[in-house]
Amino acid sequence: MLPLPPRKWLRWLGGAAVLAAVIVYMNGKPGGKNDAACNDAIDSGLKLVANGSLDGARQKLATAKNVCAGKSSAKADDLQAAIGKAGAASGSCQRGVRAIERNIDGHQLQSAARGIAALDVDCAGASSVASLRKQLARQQAAAASVLVGVRQALDAKDAAAARNSIARLEAIDREAVELPQLKADVQALSAAAAPAPAPVSAPAPLETAPARIVPTEPAPVRAVERSAVAERRPLDTSPVDSGAAMRSEMAQSFLRDAERSLLEGKFDAAKTYLESARRVDPGNARIDNLSRRIRERERQVLQTETTIN
Repeated sequence: MLPLPPRKWLRWLGGAAVLAAVIVYMNGKPGGKNDAACNDAIDSGLKLVANGSLDGARQKLATAKNVCAGKSSAKADDLQAAIGKAGAASGSCQRGVRAIERNIDGHQLQSAARGIAALDVDCAGASSVASLRKQLARQQAAAASVLVGVRQALDAKDAAAARNSIARLEAIDREAVELPQLKADVQALSAAAAPAPAPVSAPAPLETAPARIVPTEPAPVRAVERSAVAERRPLDTSPVDSGAAMRSEMAQSFLRDAERSLLEGKFDAAKTYLESARRVDPGNARIDNLSRRIRERERQVLQTETTIN
């Protein structure tokens, strides 16, 4: 074979150097970040995921990110996705999600927020947790709106309105940190508005009198008198009727808030108020009608936005 001319020899060496640089860039430096170490870390990590050892799999993921380069880095992404999926499906994650759901359904928003914050990274990224975050945010927004109403009623020295708004706040978040202070403020406002009690005079000393014989009235006369007294006595309001009236009033208040939010285009807040009304008074005839109006208005807005875009 004839020796290559000097210039062609130099061009060949330059091309070989460029090719070697590309190989090093794609696969890592020889003896450093190489495919063998990358594949070993990925394979070990996937086995640990299958065995339920997510902590060990995360350690292998950290190793893979150090040794996998170029196209091999996609393997590290696959391992990370497998860890996240397994974490979201783990028993501890599912128990945490169910506990958060119970807290939201039980109007314990503070506990729900703490439960979400305590989830590990893999579980927190699950789609079910994302849905719970949105639901919690809607409830928190509704509670904040009612809280503004309580403070406005207190500023206006309207104890009855403040007491009613506090009941609505408890129906949304019975763990609201402001509740104890708000109740104390309402009690103080009611006490300040109450009339001063009339002075009580000292009782006169009892005089000892000889025993008198009181004639006994015939039984028919006493029965007639008791009947007359019963007719004059006003009817007592039973606790059941009072509780139903209070629930109905709370539901009407929630429905008014829902209609106002609907007019303002705040559909999530309107739905939250509507659900609160449904919990308080499920048989209210206005609930289904307002729910239909919210859906129709939301669909109209969505169609308008789609047409514009």
